[in-house]
Amino acid sequence: MTVLRKMLILGLFVFVLLAVSSFAQEGYLRIISNPDGADVDVAGKNIGKTPVLTVLKPGKYTYKVSLAGYETLSGTAEVVENEVTKLNLTLVKQMQKTPAKPVPVKPIARGGLTIITDWQDVSIYLNGHKINETPPVTLKDVPAGLNSVILVSGDYADSFRILIQPGKTAVLKKSFEEDKKRYETQTTETTVVETPIEVKRSMLPAKVIITLNTQVSTDAKKQDTILGESDLIEVSFQYRKAGETQWDEKLLQSGTKTEEAMEIEKGTYEIQLVASHYKVPTGLLNVLLTKKEKIREYKESIKKEIQPDTQYKYIVSYDGKSFSYKTEEAKLNTPIK
Repeated sequence: MTVLRKMLILGLFVFVLLAVSSFAQEGYLRIISNPDGADVDVAGKNIGKTPVLTVLKPGKYTYKVSLAGYETLSGTAEVVENEVTKLNLTLVKQMQKTPAKPVPVKPIARGGLTIITDWQDVSIYLNGHKINETPPVTLKDVPAGLNSVILVSGDYADSFRILIQPGKTAVLKKSFEEDKKRYETQTTETTVVETPIEVKRSMLPAKVIITLNTQVSTDAKKQDTILGESDLIEVSFQYRKAGETQWDEKLLQSGTKTEEAMEIEKGTYEIQLVASHYKVPTGLLNVLLTKKEKIREYKESIKKEIQPDTQYKYIVSYDGKSFSYKTEEAKLNTPIK
């Protein structure tokens, strides 16, 4: 065998070996879609439209399948040596987005405002915004409802809350001259300065005395029989300072306590005065009937301005038929060092 023939046989053997080796290192990827005609990209390269078959080396590949009007599908497929990897994909239609309907904007109701002042150099602020006009002026397109208006002239200013009705014009009149006169009057008034003694006297409390006078015999001893009754006259004096909720009470009863004295600070007071006539069981009857019986009642509501260093005497009288009361006032003039 010649050398040339040996070389030819050897070359043919190598070629067959390489061909077999090359064939053994390939696999297949087949992609089918419903509907078909979708573009297919594998590893970032377009390989055609579905249905499509491509030859790839074994390994994992990313794919993307897209078709107009449908959601794009993507994923990873593994190609195996000498095998066909088949992907059967169903495309989903894209949701048609309905454009949002514009919400109709309800127009804001409006009205007008006429502003008239006795001074001309007046700045106008409407709802916090300065208006580039001065009175007299009529402002249009003012929102209906309550509007804030501030008028400023020099050192004087005033604020208003103006109700604007739809389609109507409100009128605001302002006199700055009156404000100026009022201010000048207040600053020229003589200020009364209290002396130290007067200041101390204004801090002194008032004295209040409650007295019960009755012409009804309430001596229980004289009426202490086996079955008897005794008369009881009772006065309730309740008081509280304006703005407070708690009542204080002083109680007078015939035969026991007919006068009460106390001191209270100056101020406005509410007073509730209640006077009652009771029949009270005595002796054996007191054991059997412990409840007293009300014969007559008198009520009086009083609002009183209590001054410092003053005595107020409330005298309640009862003649057996009716109640009455009177008040006596007197300055105490307590010595002050």
